[in-house]
Amino acid sequence: MRIGLTYRPGVRPGMVVLPGRGAVLDSVRAILARDLDYSDRFELITLPGGDSLRATAVAPAPRSPAAAPARGGGAAAAGLNYPLYQALGADFAVTLTAVPGDTQSMMVHDVAGGGVRREFRVHLPPLTDAGFRMAVHRLSDRALEAALGVGGIAATRVLYVMEGKVYAIDEDGADQRLVSSTDHAALSPAWASDGRRFAYMEFWEGHGRLFVQDVASGKRTGVATSGQALDFTPAFSPDGKTLAFSRATEEGTDLYTVNIKDGCCLQRLFVQRAGVVARRTERRLPPRRGRYLAGVCPGRTNARGAAAHLGRAE
Repeated sequence: MRIGLTYRPGVRPGMVVLPGRGAVLDSVRAILARDLDYSDRFELITLPGGDSLRATAVAPAPRSPAAAPARGGGAAAAGLNYPLYQALGADFAVTLTAVPGDTQSMMVHDVAGGGVRREFRVHLPPLTDAGFRMAVHRLSDRALEAALGVGGIAATRVLYVMEGKVYAIDEDGADQRLVSSTDHAALSPAWASDGRRFAYMEFWEGHGRLFVQDVASGKRTGVATSGQALDFTPAFSPDGKTLAFSRATEEGTDLYTVNIKDGCCLQRLFVQRAGVVARRTERRLPPRRGRYLAGVCPGRTNARGAAAHLGRAE
């Protein structure tokens, strides 16, 4: 399923991702083009005759591998026919070239300005490496930022549950893989902010127990204070030390936090007898105001059957 926005023709800037030479750059181009298309910020330009209209870029002279802005004189350096691409409706162009030292160069061109907006040089993993696609996704986000000044979300993964198992998938819908290591039914997965761990709930003999799992190793750790009730919807604090979750008992559903770094300090925050679904939104606020957590309480005061609540987390 894809959800997008509808724009009037000509509102979104045109973007053309030009073909590179070789299997690696062909794969990079395909992923880049899809990421930029899925960002919903550009009109992707299709070249007349498919890929027969190629960039005439020459390999740039050796320089530092760090990204470097380069405005003005870009037409001569890149060898692009900017008026041609402008006539095709492109406001920006991306070129990919291989340079000495097993390095790939990506240039983001300002077609209207007739110059190179920014150049990035990277050492990509081999095509068969598990980290290749994510490395290209990160490159896509840098291209979007170079063009529009805002970051992208291509280098993210989504957690979801299918048939009681937790899976992770790239933002573009590729590279699906099973990440939960259990035979028990799992629900409500949530990423830690560093992307290296996630938390989820498992059903254990009528109870909901929370686990935190390391993505790379697959090692998981049970949250010590859970398992005696129905604990669900875990959410990490930004520093990864605290887990907020909902706990359902015969008396109702309340909102709790627990220190998962030290395995202690269970604290009840909200008392909502009609039920509450927790979602951690702790923010960096001025010290005297403390930190806050938001939750949704179904069936209370809202016209659609739910009300949002904001409370102190400490």
